[in-house]
Amino acid sequence: MITSKTNQYIKLYGELQKKKYRHEYGLFPAEGKRLIEDLMENGLIPHVILYSETFTDIAFLEKNCIKSDQCFMVADSIFKNLTDTQNPQGIVGAFPVMCPKFADFTPKAPSLILVLNAVQDPGNLGAIIRNSAAAGISALILEDGTVDLYNPKVIRATMGAIAKIPIFYDLDFKEIYQGLKSKKIEIFLSDMVGDYPYWEIPINRPLAVVLGNEGNGISANWHEKKLGKIYIPQANGVESLNVAMVGGIIALDFRRRCLN
Repeated sequence: MITSKTNQYIKLYGELQKKKYRHEYGLFPAEGKRLIEDLMENGLIPHVILYSETFTDIAFLEKNCIKSDQCFMVADSIFKNLTDTQNPQGIVGAFPVMCPKFADFTPKAPSLILVLNAVQDPGNLGAIIRNSAAAGISALILEDGTVDLYNPKVIRATMGAIAKIPIFYDLDFKEIYQGLKSKKIEIFLSDMVGDYPYWEIPINRPLAVVLGNEGNGISANWHEKKLGKIYIPQANGVESLNVAMVGGIIALDFRRRCLN
């Protein structure tokens, strides 16, 4: 049992709360039975699992610790500092980050890709990932300036969906735009005032829809490309929709149309 706060795995898990170390070690933190199990069911092998001395689900440990590189019991006095949730479940894990290459991605028609342009809120990003996985979209692209994909709040909000679809991240505008064009993927911007409603985007070819920052919308470099704009009709007097809601509406309607 780990009883020291200076233990290497305790220090490691603490450091993974910071983006700097997540990138340096190529690992991200995950908390709770459901999330850990979902990640493992989607092929991720934890570098380490840490559980409190009062963790009682022996069946969970027997099933999952055997698949982990390392698995350790931790004294409650030490474990309580590893979590910041209101109702901790007594188990955490460190998982390897996923690094799919956008250059290797080849979408087929029909397919939808969502591009996130500087989305800042971890809860929004997590919800977009969950919605996208539910809708079965082909991929997500996170432009640099978007909140870190492996931020602990993002990971919790995804409920394990982070491992269910390809997510390309930390790409700059030029790399995304030229990559989409080279793959013959038609690009649309989601805007309050668009050229036509979202349900009119074609489904007979690969598409990408850009979603903008919560406060400032889509950045000027995207608008300068004179791309088609789609909008979601809203009641009079409503200023805007939450970006996660916008992404969910577009993705789920695209799926509905493809299934009909």
